[in-house]
Amino acid sequence: MSASRRFDRDELDPDQHHRTVLGLIEQLGARLRDEQSVAQAVTLTVTYADRTSTTRTRTLIEPTAHTPDLGATGRELLALLGLQRARVRAISLRAERLIPAEQAVHQLTLDTRDDKARDLEAALDLARARYGPGVAGAAAAYRHTA
Repeated sequence: MSASRRFDRDELDPDQHHRTVLGLIEQLGARLRDEQSVAQAVTLTVTYADRTSTTRTRTLIEPTAHTPDLGATGRELLALLGLQRARVRAISLRAERLIPAEQAVHQLTLDTRDDKARDLEAALDLARARYGPGVAGAAAAYRHTA
């Protein structure tokens, strides 16, 4: 399962790269939960203006469709590339080694923040189902225009 974004022009802004990865992660997480699947790995592919590309894959600690977990991995992969002034044309994210959600094991914690984040994610999924994609999500995924 994948999501990608192609820029209209060479994108040099690292903040825009970051926003794009967050937006793609939100799309993937929502699709995974809709299909009741979880990913065991995430792959980031960055295509440059000269049509070369760099691909990095990271295996997740536990299979998940939880957006914050997927997001942390996506951001880590982007940071590891060290793109400072790269002329980026496209960014793609792929959720790999999918399995049914009921086969996944989730480590329980005593920290209520994880439960609250999962409850919030369920509410956001309901809002997206009712009002359409892009109605709610991480504020950092959206570009501020003045």
